Amino acid sequence: MATLLADTVMMGIPTSARFFLKVACIPKVSLCQFSKNKGIWRLCLGMEYVGIMCTGINALKNSSTSISEWFSYHEMLDEKMQTLKRKMEALISHEMDVNEELRKAAFMFGKKPKRAVENWLKDVRCKTTDVQDIERKAGKKRCIWRSRFLRLVDKNIQEIIELIEQGRFSDGLLLDIYDQSGDALQIDAYGRKGDTLLTTPLESSIHKLQNDIANYIKLDLSNDDNQSKRAAKLFKALGRKKFILILDDMWTIFPPEEIGIPIGVNDGKLIITTRSLEVCRGMKCQERIKVMPLSEEEAWELFVKKLGSEKVLDPEVEEIAKSIAKECAGLPLAIITIARTMIVVDDIHDWRSALYELQEYVKGGLIDMEGQVFNLLKFSYDRLKDVILQQCLIYCALFPEDYKIPRVDLIVDWIAEGLIDERRTRKAKYDRGHAILNKLENVCLLENAVDDEGKMCVKMHDVIRDMALNITRENGFALFMVKAGMQLFEFPNDREWSENLERVSLMNNLIEGQVSSSMSPKCPKLRTLLLQYNEHITKIPNSFFERMQSLRVLDLSYLENLKHLPKSISNLKTLRGLLLNHCIDLTYVPSLTELSELMELDLQGSGVTTVPEGLEGLINLKRLDLCDASGIKTIPNGLLPSISHLQCLRLDNCLQVDIQMEELICLRQLEMLGIHFSNLQKFNSYVNTHHWQMLTHYRLQTGGQYTGDSLLCCRQVYIKGYNLCGREEQDNDIVLPTNMQVLEMINCYLPTSLSNLSHSLMKNASRGLEKCKLDECKGIQHLWSFTTTTTSSSVLQNLQTLVLVDLPNLTRLFKYKRVGIGGGPTPPTQSGIFSTLKLLNVRHCHNLKYLFAPCLVQHHLQNLQLIRVFHCSGMECIVTDKEEEEEEEGIANAEIPMITFPKLKYLELLCLPNLKSICFLFSTIYMNGDGQKSKTHPTLLHKITGEQEWWDLLEWDTTQARSLFNPLFSVPQDVYTMMKDDIWQTDLRCYEEVK
Repeated sequence: MATLLADTVMMGIPTSARFFLKVACIPKVSLCQFSKNKGIWRLCLGMEYVGIMCTGINALKNSSTSISEWFSYHEMLDEKMQTLKRKMEALISHEMDVNEELRKAAFMFGKKPKRAVENWLKDVRCKTTDVQDIERKAGKKRCIWRSRFLRLVDKNIQEIIELIEQGRFSDGLLLDIYDQSGDALQIDAYGRKGDTLLTTPLESSIHKLQNDIANYIKLDLSNDDNQSKRAAKLFKALGRKKFILILDDMWTIFPPEEIGIPIGVNDGKLIITTRSLEVCRGMKCQERIKVMPLSEEEAWELFVKKLGSEKVLDPEVEEIAKSIAKECAGLPLAIITIARTMIVVDDIHDWRSALYELQEYVKGGLIDMEGQVFNLLKFSYDRLKDVILQQCLIYCALFPEDYKIPRVDLIVDWIAEGLIDERRTRKAKYDRGHAILNKLENVCLLENAVDDEGKMCVKMHDVIRDMALNITRENGFALFMVKAGMQLFEFPNDREWSENLERVSLMNNLIEGQVSSSMSPKCPKLRTLLLQYNEHITKIPNSFFERMQSLRVLDLSYLENLKHLPKSISNLKTLRGLLLNHCIDLTYVPSLTELSELMELDLQGSGVTTVPEGLEGLINLKRLDLCDASGIKTIPNGLLPSISHLQCLRLDNCLQVDIQMEELICLRQLEMLGIHFSNLQKFNSYVNTHHWQMLTHYRLQTGGQYTGDSLLCCRQVYIKGYNLCGREEQDNDIVLPTNMQVLEMINCYLPTSLSNLSHSLMKNASRGLEKCKLDECKGIQHLWSFTTTTTSSSVLQNLQTLVLVDLPNLTRLFKYKRVGIGGGPTPPTQSGIFSTLKLLNVRHCHNLKYLFAPCLVQHHLQNLQLIRVFHCSGMECIVTDKEEEEEEEGIANAEIPMITFPKLKYLELLCLPNLKSICFLFSTIYMNGDGQKSKTHPTLLHKITGEQEWWDLLEWDTTQARSLFNPLFSVPQDVYTMMKDDIWQTDLRCYEEVK
């Protein structure tokens, strides 16, 4: 509607009459305008409407009071209609929010709305219709019957206000499965994959559950063994807060009050998932939800997805594949596993054969849903068609449920077990082990994982683990006894140690004190005994191993209170792997002379003070690990030449051992070496022998204790506490191996640039240095100097990770000299310098004002993915808007290039009090000059972390920039822990998180 205001005389109406004319009240207006002529406003209309208008004007002349009332009504109606419209819009917005919440709840949890919510939604729909009718009438010519219509509008406004208030639903929208009549909820699930709060192994115990819950809420129960007292502490701790406790995969009925779970106190709720109907009944849950299998259509979609979108099936093959998916009975784990098994099958005959086999598996032994799951998974197991693959998979069941098994540790066990064939080199054995694990991952029988230390691991789904253990019992008697992670306090009794046992795992328990002196299990077929992580065991009797004459692998790692090994170990003539890693109190190992089959001897981190007797005669010994065995002072002369077939020797962090160089270089089959040299001269002497060229992995260490990850997985050099400037007589120029991948220098005095460090480092720059860490090093002012004429093949072209910590003299990362011709800038002739750099970590470098100059970013940092800057008090910006000072004449006036970090995923800034600008970085990377998103806006940046106060005080160039990056910002949960974390592993975890 167009509203026209007349303030002066119009066609005889008194000047005091101030009024509105609604053009909409004049039907079929073809031309309407005001014109001013001699101070009088005129309304000009099409000629056919003059009569109508004159009639209206004559009526208005009769009474100025009637005119005022008439137009006052219209003014009031307009205001009320606007109010009605605003209230209705608010109601509709609230209705949309409620519907969206209901939709999500129905999709994710299968919940239904309360009856009151349904009635409210119905009322809202009715009110919407009423308001639409009012708006329609208000737009008509004869809608204006004054007070009655105004009252109708007022009534609807009030009803809308009441509906908005009723729609707040303070008690929630959904049928509450957690109300006082339902404090425990049962979810029945069969073979589904997913993460939940707390897993409960098949043979769990109240003690273990109490410990697990206490760990989650950070309650210390380590000093309490009394179950009732522990329950009381848990009850008190949980009772102070509202909680929902989820116990996943329950197999045993445990009364909540005996555990210490305060159901119904302060709205505490318990949810359990199980595959057992007995548990459903025994836990007396008030609400049960059965997780239904997938529909036939959903099952086929999942099957195709896991089969791979790139795999195109012929119509006939597709029909067979649909039948296979149907046989999986809608069970996601079975569908995923079988689909991955079939990914390599192309021939239609193989597809038919697979369908026939699967139907036979399903047909045989279908007792219940659990049995059906096992049968389907066993189909995938049997289709491996490789006994070694099958045995390697079953071996993984020896580890606790949901345990992250380090890949390398698993492969070492397999080598000792003989599961990996006798290949010539250790590298070939490791490659074979990784290939096996990859194959099992590819068919979804194992899952990929990374542990808290950044080690690559595998996990076994609990259902697949159960299936594997079932296979070991197929012949009517158990071949395995697996009680790993059950928090046992004592060894199983004699009846459980049957003569048929081949493998036993009691790892990760609480077995304490001395094993009974009369205990002597009769297990003549036992090949594997895993007792690691039972740190409270203090003594194992001599009788314990006397009747285990077939034992191949004995793992006693992390028995931290064990002081002596029983002499009966000396008679285990078939033993191939003796693993005593981190037995820190262990001081005595009996003679190993008779262990002629021994291949793996691991004493890493143990308390032994001498090398065990009898090593010189062990002709099959391939690995001797004495890393971190700090009590060992010498290696007997002549020992190394007598075991020259060694493939792996670890003497790193044995700071008192001074090995003979001639004996070391005689190990011609050596592939992996960790060693500490007592001084820089001996380090250089070894490097000059070029013995390291035959090694696949090494850690060459001099000057002090290495504190990083003990895993030997690369070619690494560790230098600590030397003056490497050549100014002191006792310090020589360092010689470095040209194939090293990792260089760490700690507490060294360095030249102003690494370019000046050594000729060997310059040579290595083109050979493959991937990681570099400088920590507490004085003297160095910049890492590297180069110019626009420097070629990419000559400077650190493979560097991926750069860590700089506490470098007090560092003022810039790179000294970049641009060479101009004729007063103008010359761009680099080649890109590629630092072009592979992915991770940059800078800490406590207080004289560093910025990280990058534009010219470096423009050409050389295109693969940078992670930037972390902590505690650099002088840091002013990430990317400066000025070029380096080292320029030729004419460069200073050059135009600043466009800056891009196209692969940046993670930016973390902490404790940078003088940081003035990151807007230059953000606006030039992600924003055009007009503040709009660039067409090439990258989507790789996943996360920005820092202190909340700092982020809130940031000044942004544009509001668009703030809105773009706000969703990516988060505050780290524990800054102190993060700051003291091992830098390599912290960076790895960050990198894995954003990949």
